[in-house]
Amino acid sequence: MAQRPRVRVNQALTHTNDYGAAQCMRSLAHRSGHCSYTTHTSYCHEHTMSQPISHIEWFRTASPYIYAHRQKTFVIALGDATLSNAALVGIAGDLTLLHALGVRLVLIHGNTGELQVTSSTKIGAPVLTVENFPQYLAEVGATTQSLLAHLSMGPLSAAIRSSELTAVSGNFVRGKPLGVLEGIDQQQVGAVRSIHAEAINRHLDSQALVIVPPVGYSMSGEAFGLDPTLLAQAVAKELKADKLIYFIDQNGLEDASNRLISEITRTELSPENWPNLAPVLTAAQAITKEGTTRCHLINYQRDGALLEELFTRGGCGTQIVQHRSSTLRPAQPEDISGILALVKPLEAEGVLVKRSRELIESELGNFWVVDQEDTIIACAALYPFDGAGEIACLATDPEYRDLDHGEALLSTLIASAQSQGMANVFVLTTQTAHWFLERGFKQAEVSALPSEKQTLYNWQRNAKVYLRPVITP
Repeated sequence: MAQRPRVRVNQALTHTNDYGAAQCMRSLAHRSGHCSYTTHTSYCHEHTMSQPISHIEWFRTASPYIYAHRQKTFVIALGDATLSNAALVGIAGDLTLLHALGVRLVLIHGNTGELQVTSSTKIGAPVLTVENFPQYLAEVGATTQSLLAHLSMGPLSAAIRSSELTAVSGNFVRGKPLGVLEGIDQQQVGAVRSIHAEAINRHLDSQALVIVPPVGYSMSGEAFGLDPTLLAQAVAKELKADKLIYFIDQNGLEDASNRLISEITRTELSPENWPNLAPVLTAAQAITKEGTTRCHLINYQRDGALLEELFTRGGCGTQIVQHRSSTLRPAQPEDISGILALVKPLEAEGVLVKRSRELIESELGNFWVVDQEDTIIACAALYPFDGAGEIACLATDPEYRDLDHGEALLSTLIASAQSQGMANVFVLTTQTAHWFLERGFKQAEVSALPSEKQTLYNWQRNAKVYLRPVITP
């Protein structure tokens, strides 16, 4: 197997607080009467609320995502395993909640019956024939009706108002026969010819949820069975969907050390590294190239996974993206509040020197930040002195530590110092000496500092001095 790409990983696989966040969202929805469904957790024993989460605190944290997802189009693929699992009750309820929050939902479902059309099927005798195709249509129809029933579940209590969700289905897919492959006629197995995106959008504009079964209809009046994985990709492409979400039977992709990969770009993704998910990963790789910016892989057996992935900063699955969601860039005026939120806790602990909002604003040109989806998760500053630069205010959000953001900021500041002709960079620290020692800094005396910095040195704080030369070409 080829070596896995180096990617951002999330080492905490249980996400107890994020799971609690999903429960908070459901609870708030119940209290406000916006939706109704049963929460089933018997099949998801790994989640335990070790630290209760504040509903208000979580809701404030989730509010940017609520605004961001409103009126966005999400295509969600529900495979046969997802549809057959007890978790479908909770998933259907979470879909109802997303719809109530203004998300435009298109559901692509598989077939819970005996006959399955998948791209991983080896070429041979056709799965669907003229003889068994009526059975396939009956099974798909029953699957659609079952999904509608789950989405229509009534309230558990008269105090909870029932959701007014309306779901529609139809002949949105123009199909064509797959044809003869390696000399074998695939009969009623088909492929997507086109998607009636305009009709789907009309229903979405009228606030309906759209269900697309795995059947394509031809101009000649024939019908063909379709691979739901490829169908979801085709629908997402034609709708220019904001997200394509696949439910799978694991938490997401894992690296060689069995750590969850939280994010990976389409160019870093090698589907052959995860052969059991190769068809889904190939579709995800293609759709992120074709315009949909994110494709998510989440575990259908994980209760609340859909809400956890969409409304928490860490998520719970793997997202495949066109480009990294975090960006390292010079700070802008709108970043000041985010910088303060990072440094204030460290100032209170005595790790960083206190800086007022006014001081940061006046020195903003020295700052760099890591921006993830409009949230500042790391920052640092380079202050120029005579022939040297001070690296200061290096801080990372605790949720994003061990992801090399500090390393990236340090490299950027050293490169900036080099471009400005500085001979070395230095840092004053009381508690993080080893981190800098591991990155080529050497301890020095206060007398080694630029004269201007020596006059500003706080002897009461007694910070240690570390220097590193800036290597010039």
